[in-house]
Amino acid sequence: MTVDLLQLDEEKFGRLYADRVEPILKGNEGGRLVALGTYRVRFVWGALGATVIAGAAFYVWNDAFNALIFGAAAFAAAHWYAMEPLRAVGTQTKQQSLNAIAGAIGCSYDLGAFEPDAFARFTDIELVPGCDRSGFQDCFRGDFRGCGFAFYEGHLERRVKTKNGSRWDTVFRGQLIRIEFPKKFQGITVVRRDAGLFNFLQRWATKLQRVALGDSRLEKAFEVYSDDQVEARYLIHPVFMERLLALETQFKGKRLRCAFEAGDLLIAIEGGDKFELGSMFQRLDDIARARAIIADIAEIMRLIDAVLTAEQSPLSSS
Repeated sequence: MTVDLLQLDEEKFGRLYADRVEPILKGNEGGRLVALGTYRVRFVWGALGATVIAGAAFYVWNDAFNALIFGAAAFAAAHWYAMEPLRAVGTQTKQQSLNAIAGAIGCSYDLGAFEPDAFARFTDIELVPGCDRSGFQDCFRGDFRGCGFAFYEGHLERRVKTKNGSRWDTVFRGQLIRIEFPKKFQGITVVRRDAGLFNFLQRWATKLQRVALGDSRLEKAFEVYSDDQVEARYLIHPVFMERLLALETQFKGKRLRCAFEAGDLLIAIEGGDKFELGSMFQRLDDIARARAIIADIAEIMRLIDAVLTAEQSPLSSS
């Protein structure tokens, strides 16, 4: 039976966790303890090796700074090597757990190696900047109340020339969300976070016309642009805007922006790494690990529901 996240009270969440997620976390706890033991052994030997390297560097150059640099580099490499068994257990547990959660709510999950939905359109509408290198992970795909959806994490980088060659700078890291609605939109409507004194740059960069929101609080939070003023006012209603703010808060993100285009709502939220189980130095069978992930997914479902059911939405009245 598919779980409706909008109807998920504490009792239903407890059953979902006990039936689907807890057995996976408990099943991997033994592997975590073994990996933790390996980490401790490797860490001790790595720390000793880093100390020897630092001492050797000081002996050769008689310079504390060089010794510190070499010692720190050796310690970082040793720690990375020591963490490898814990990373392996974490990746396995994460994939199993998120597959179980996705199955419970009627969608699919891919850890990596997937085609990012509508990514070219995110860049075409300038919801995310252009990049020279991109990576994607944690993709959920499914259907909710007649709307197809996909959301995943993107990390976009641009190569920057320097005096000594080049480096990779992150230009976007966060969540990309595509929601496909049953009705095509007549125009393009873009919503961006209010940029204060820099709003003129957003207005200068777009050929769309600014849309007045009619709510002073929302006017302070967002800038809206569209080539169809009438449709934009139907789509950008207070219920939807409140859900955007709630989504940004839930994801602990910033600079949220979105666009209604063709038949899709495209959303980009800059933020941290989501859908992670947390520290491998603590017991796996902690209900809080699953609670945070399910809460993030539920907030996206609420956003879809807001667009479909709000009284002012043309989608709900057609």
